[in-house]
Amino acid sequence: MHASKPGSGLPRPRKKPTQPRAVFTVQAIYDGFVRIWRRDGPAAATTRAIAAETGYSVGTIYDYFPNRTALLAGYYEHCIDRLCEQLVAADTDSADRPWPARLRLLVQRLYGQSSDSPYFDREMLTRESLVANPGRQQHAFEKCSACVYELIQGWPDRPGAVSRRHVDTLVQTVWGSMRYAHILGRDTLAADAHVEDLTLMARALLLSAAEDQPDKG
Repeated sequence: MHASKPGSGLPRPRKKPTQPRAVFTVQAIYDGFVRIWRRDGPAAATTRAIAAETGYSVGTIYDYFPNRTALLAGYYEHCIDRLCEQLVAADTDSADRPWPARLRLLVQRLYGQSSDSPYFDREMLTRESLVANPGRQQHAFEKCSACVYELIQGWPDRPGAVSRRHVDTLVQTVWGSMRYAHILGRDTLAADAHVEDLTLMARALLLSAAEDQPDKG
């Protein structure tokens, strides 16, 4: 008998929606889940409450999520997908700006400081380690890091070549800072200042990477 991988038995969504109607349904379920979580607290975000909030039946919700833990795990993955979409869209909109300005927007998005950033709070982040499959967490990180790497590589005026290692460090630094800020309960003003500091650190990292690996392309 093969030993199971850590976290392999954790609940997970039954399926990932691909058809437009299913995508709309799952988005509505996530939106209802977040509204209840923020308005009434985590304990109130039950399957029945989400059904009442969204107008979908409990059976429809079960078609995608066997229980609330699976829904929460699915929401984390959904947030990564949404974050990558937002990173690409924001960078495309700022294509005519110099790379330091695009970097600042990228850090702001990664830190979750945009008005339409996926919602997270202290309790959600605390529960993530309890419900998320480690392998899927790694996949989510690699997906986001690859997205950031491709964006930076597309900046024509970037200071030089950037390796995946440097981008991994950048993403880990910003994400780790965001998570710890939630744990500490930092306010918006402190978060804004933190984004500025993180942007300076990210800029120094990219400049250092360029010195180590001159761009010959």
